[in-house]
Amino acid sequence: MHQEPKPGRSPLFSAPFPPSLPHLPSPAVAAASTRSSSPRRFKRFRGLLPTTSYRAVLSSVCIMTVLFWVLHLLFFSLLTDLTIGNPSSSSSSSSPLSTSPSPSQPEEDSSSVADLALQKILHDSRQIFGPFPSSFNKSAASKRRAQWMTSLPDSTPLTRLRAIPGTHDSATWNFTTETRNSIPSNPSYLPAEWFRCQKKSILESLEAGVRFFDLRYAALDTGTDGSGKGGQGMRLVFWHKMALLSEVATVEDVLFGFYKWLEGRGAGEVVMVSLQYEHPTRSHASNTPQVQRLLHSLLTTPAARRFIYPSHSLPPTLGHARGKIVLLKRFDLPDLPLDQQLALPGLNFSPSLWPANNKGFELVYNQLDLAQGDQSKGKKNETAYIEDYFEPNDLPSGMNGSVHENVMAKWEAVEGHLRAAAAAGAAVSGPGAELGERGEDDEDDGLWITFTSGEHVLNEPNITPEIMALGPEDQRQGIPKVNGGGTVKGGVNEKLLGLLKEDGPDGLKGKRLGVVVMDFWEMEGEGDLIGALLGLDG
Repeated sequence: MHQEPKPGRSPLFSAPFPPSLPHLPSPAVAAASTRSSSPRRFKRFRGLLPTTSYRAVLSSVCIMTVLFWVLHLLFFSLLTDLTIGNPSSSSSSSSPLSTSPSPSQPEEDSSSVADLALQKILHDSRQIFGPFPSSFNKSAASKRRAQWMTSLPDSTPLTRLRAIPGTHDSATWNFTTETRNSIPSNPSYLPAEWFRCQKKSILESLEAGVRFFDLRYAALDTGTDGSGKGGQGMRLVFWHKMALLSEVATVEDVLFGFYKWLEGRGAGEVVMVSLQYEHPTRSHASNTPQVQRLLHSLLTTPAARRFIYPSHSLPPTLGHARGKIVLLKRFDLPDLPLDQQLALPGLNFSPSLWPANNKGFELVYNQLDLAQGDQSKGKKNETAYIEDYFEPNDLPSGMNGSVHENVMAKWEAVEGHLRAAAAAGAAVSGPGAELGERGEDDEDDGLWITFTSGEHVLNEPNITPEIMALGPEDQRQGIPKVNGGGTVKGGVNEKLLGLLKEDGPDGLKGKRLGVVVMDFWEMEGEGDLIGALLGLDG
């Protein structure tokens, strides 16, 4: 039952306060008192105060102290949450932006704006470059392939490497019938297999040891009236002839994929990127001044200046270009001022210097350096020796021929060029010289590039890139593997693998071959073309 407090009492205390306290003795008087009378005096003094006030006061003080610290902690916890945005971050985190959310809480993206921008670019590039994994394979075998250049001496010339594996039309790996049909502007009447030259993404190829990539670009105008208005405007994307490979991934997106890989996993590697203007793609499409300006702008960004080797000549050694792209410019910029053309790095493989469907030709690719007057003094011609016989046109039976006739015509051009590259390498290095060595007085024997890729889709029967590389599909089942493993009989890749494994004077095992550009390098079965080229298949 509730009782009203009695007059003279406080509701917080049980004993009444006296109206006033009696006069207390002075310290001097207290000191003069005898010890025997002290207890009695203290007892007498204590009786003058309320008997229960001490306990009540102390209890209240304790309660108020606890409440104060609880409120203090809650306030600063709330303040931290509002200012940092993540109250669960620990002192072990390098940054409050890098903390991991609690499993019971919804995940929050704590990346910086720059990280988010890069994530978007890499996401957009996936249809051409391939998706980045959350982490790369850290096994010794995987690193041996992904970082095979890293272990080589800095003084090694690129032209003296045993081989540089490459992929032809590298961006076509994801072009299937489904992909073709998902892009309305693609001509659906042309089979997707006519254009597809790879099954592995660019990133997968990098991890496997490929260091040369053949990419074809042209403009895509997504404007509603062809002027760029109402859409995203003109962008540079990837094509193979009239086949649009992706509406999303742009040339710059894919370049950022290379930059990202070279910044981390491939910091000790050198990647060669052949960038070719593809024509024809669409009716009335051409290398207009606007297309040229777009390309120039994306190849001169701060990121491009950091990752593209800044010269019109080949890097003299690996050490000069680790972590960078060596650009092969298979395009012209005739409508741009000369100073802008000279400011663009890369080797000049102008379309005017590259004859179509040729079994063997040579060109000087550092003309821009040689054209710069006094700056070119002391520089020599740098020559590339190239085989690009992509469509056999001298078949015994005329324009149409069997699969075997087409494959053999292509293979003869490939084998002859590879043997010439090996002979040139041996002549310069000299008997007994180690691969990769070069004396101070040695002449550079040039950059050798052999395309093992080919097709003859207008032949009857159709010879697609896959049939040229791997042979007819009906011959790929149940056929014994050759030379200890490999693709089935009937394709260029099978013949290449056999020659790479063959030792002695007639074989090419261990010899300098230059850049070898392939279709469907992964083959089938137990074949390892890249391992055989690099000497890593043992």
